[in-house]
Amino acid sequence: MLAGILEHVEEGVLLLNGTRVRWLNPAARLMFPALEQPVGRPLVEVVREHRIDGLALRARESRLEQAAEVELPISGRILQVRAVPLHDGDLILLARDITRLRYLETVRQQFVANLSHEIRTPLAGLDLAAQTLSAELPADGDMRLFIDRITQEAGRLADIVFNLNQLAALDAEGIAVERLPFSVDDLVRALVDRYQVRAAAGQLVLRADIATAGSTAVGDRAKTDQALQNIVDNALKFTGSGEVVISASAELSRVEIAVRDTGPGIPGRDLARIFERFYKVDRSRGGQPGSGLGLSIARHLVELQGGTILAESIPGAGTVIRVRLPRAPLTSP
Repeated sequence: MLAGILEHVEEGVLLLNGTRVRWLNPAARLMFPALEQPVGRPLVEVVREHRIDGLALRARESRLEQAAEVELPISGRILQVRAVPLHDGDLILLARDITRLRYLETVRQQFVANLSHEIRTPLAGLDLAAQTLSAELPADGDMRLFIDRITQEAGRLADIVFNLNQLAALDAEGIAVERLPFSVDDLVRALVDRYQVRAAAGQLVLRADIATAGSTAVGDRAKTDQALQNIVDNALKFTGSGEVVISASAELSRVEIAVRDTGPGIPGRDLARIFERFYKVDRSRGGQPGSGLGLSIARHLVELQGGTILAESIPGAGTVIRVRLPRAPLTSP
């Protein structure tokens, strides 16, 4: 019955006894068509790829599941391969063809990069025209309101284009990351100073809460600052009254920077998705304007440094976003 099911799955399945192929399903035969009679032959002769053979060897020796993404040199197919040890000493090899998925990801990345590049020129012209008209208009009146609105919307578009450029660079892995120690205390204080005027304009309290003086993280200070700016920007945008607190604390192996607000909070059904691109919780968060990219970019920037980011929220009681970074340089596996 199990063999009948595996005969019809799209994922390639190979059962290995030692280094030899004991059985494989039709999907695996299509992925690895080099031999007409692959059963009983060494794995490397069947798959014609030493990286897959090495993956199976590591799984067999460690008795732990191993995984890798492999591009086959002849067909150009990209496979996601997992080697899973079985209790009886055999090994099962699972191969999924993700060529189409990777192609679509490349197309999406190129589209985002090209779109953000093409929008910049007309957007700059729009902003320049608005500023020129603004200088010629009286200080008040309907025309002043309209031109100020155009300027504000042009600024919003410029922010979206900047975020799209960042996402394109992150997708292309074109952003270099530093691994240097930096003062978390100084970073938190600088953030509070930078956003103090905006918080006061919204009648909010913005303050720092540093639990351990002299905390130092290892990573990229500029990228951490940028990630935290996106988080603080969200906190100020969606907090109608109360305060936003940026706190810092240190443990043995990591430093945590948390941004806590007293806003409306995020419903549980949405909390797991707030770091997705373009995801917005409009109704529960007040319907504020935004692209839905800020927290996604923050997650990318933090994870590039080997850190983690997570969110906690209680509807009606506020939200806290926690950024955790290592205190010591990451070692190569």
